[in-house]
Amino acid sequence: MTATLRDFRYGDMGAIVMAQAAFYDRAYGWRGAMESLLLEVCADFLRRHVPGRTNCWVAEAGNDLVGSIFCCDAGDNVAQLRLLHVDERVRGQGLGRRLVGGCVDFARAAGYRELMLWTHAVLLPARQLYAEAGFVVTATATHDTFGKPEPGETWTLQL
Repeated sequence: MTATLRDFRYGDMGAIVMAQAAFYDRAYGWRGAMESLLLEVCADFLRRHVPGRTNCWVAEAGNDLVGSIFCCDAGDNVAQLRLLHVDERVRGQGLGRRLVGGCVDFARAAGYRELMLWTHAVLLPARQLYAEAGFVVTATATHDTFGKPEPGETWTLQL
């Protein structure tokens, strides 16, 4: 199953939320609070989308959404990588690297000075992708937003 990347289309946000909410519930038991966060990120992206400064990419295999990533404006000329997701069915094919690399290239071309992200220590494959792309951990904090203590991390990449 080979995936192709495209820019988002209106109507994609529901599919992105559904795919990620189902995955995080199955894999980690992160239920309502995670789905709420996903909905908030997608709604905020649509409200604040500025072509050339923000974007969302969708990965498709056949008619299935199998991945996505967002580049959002975090203010102060800092971009934020958000909601990286690669469906388990297509992992190991380099799709995550393509999504992260595309987001980094976009942020650089848009003129941001830095690209940051927030993730969880338990998300080892994503953390490996971020490290390979040159991001470094700049802050850590444990939170219980998803119902149990989770170590969170802020990563940054100077552009």
